[in-house]
Amino acid sequence: MNIDELHRIDRTIEIAAPPERVWRALTTAADVAAWFRMTVEGEFAAGGDVWMTSTSPGHEGQRFVVRVTEMTPPRRFAWQWHPGAVDPTIDYSREPWTTVTFDLEPSGSGTRLSVSETGFNEIALSRRAAVYADNTGGWTAVVEWIRTYAEAAR
Repeated sequence: MNIDELHRIDRTIEIAAPPERVWRALTTAADVAAWFRMTVEGEFAAGGDVWMTSTSPGHEGQRFVVRVTEMTPPRRFAWQWHPGAVDPTIDYSREPWTTVTFDLEPSGSGTRLSVSETGFNEIALSRRAAVYADNTGGWTAVVEWIRTYAEAAR
């Protein structure tokens, strides 16, 4: 794939849980902390920032911020972040953000969750391919974490 084609990632998954339960899993700090394997500082609210710190093996202590840009319960949730911003010696504040959007729609007795991350074409060429590759694999795993968590939650 040409580096200029690395601009978005899309994942869709069917979840055997109602949209309201999936929404809660995506937008409640305690729930996000559980399935995303993070500590979460702050509450998700449009226009607000939430800090996350990884607890995943091999990534412990990696800290980053997400800025919530949209909350339309229980249909759409979006945040922006600096993808791959995990090196504490680098100032990412001047880099462009990518946007992660979670779209929920009823599907049978459950929910179809579509996740997209856009804006990779704005990331510096020196980081774009690596960040895109990491997040491509990352979102494949993360949608499964969300499904497992939402289907087990009551």
